Amino acid sequence: ALRKAEKKYEGDVLKVTDYCRALLVVKDFPTLLALLELARDSFGPLIRRVKLSTLKSDRNAKPGGYRDCIINLELKDHICEIQIHMWPMWVICGVDGFRHYRHCLEYSTDTFGDPYEALAGLDRKTMAELIVMAEEAVADMPLETLEWYHEKFILDYFAEVGLFLHHGLHEWAETTLRALIKLRCQSPDIGPEHHETITLYKYLEQALRAQKRIDEADEVAAKIAEYKQLKTNEKVEADKSVWDQWVTEPFESIVDPNKKEREEEERIKKEVRASKKAWRKIREERFRFLDAN
Repeated sequence: ALRKAEKKYEGDVLKVTDYCRALLVVKDFPTLLALLELARDSFGPLIRRVKLSTLKSDRNAKPGGYRDCIINLELKDHICEIQIHMWPMWVICGVDGFRHYRHCLEYSTDTFGDPYEALAGLDRKTMAELIVMAEEAVADMPLETLEWYHEKFILDYFAEVGLFLHHGLHEWAETTLRALIKLRCQSPDIGPEHHETITLYKYLEQALRAQKRIDEADEVAAKIAEYKQLKTNEKVEADKSVWDQWVTEPFESIVDPNKKEREEEERIKKEVRASKKAWRKIREERFRFLDAN
């Protein structure tokens, strides 16, 4: 806390708002909205700030990929903090996510483009020791018993794949990757065309080529290329739409200079109305107890 005061508030410790901090994890965004409504009704005038910015799709995450919602309350002349995390993100980051965020700030680093880059430079002895530790971490959940919703163990096995690849155990990496791809394809939230599944295919291609199984690697590469082509086509269509706007908008702006602002305002209003309608429906179905207050 003293270090935070020094870095952010020029040493003024009275500006630090998280000496006293609580943490909650909610299932999804509707549950978050219900919680905010409960907080409003329960704490009302004690609430000093609700910060949702890092959860918005058009905002960048904090360093290290950290995202949360923060409620600041004034209790006994001190500003306290309640951190609220979304379950899908919490499954990935857990309690260590905040420590990772803090380290990224302290050491001016961020997440790797390729997570396995974190293993670069380790000698074979260290790699072998890490593999033993990884095997112990997944010992309670054998690969053949994994289900698509066992997120923690899926991530543990994914980390183990990186160790296999860097240690030259390509057959083991292949076996694990095929199982993980199958699970991701089964997941209703991910599926076969999700970028995470495609990333697993890329590592599978790498493992197959290392085993000189070129035909199988080429088949996987073709699947990856098909996905890339699909994304390219989507981008072309999007760029085409932007081009059409660029060509037509200058002429329209001469005739009606406020048209763009009006359309943007109307779009936002339409989205707000749709969001409120969806929330009222979900609130009626899942959170009727809110009306009891």
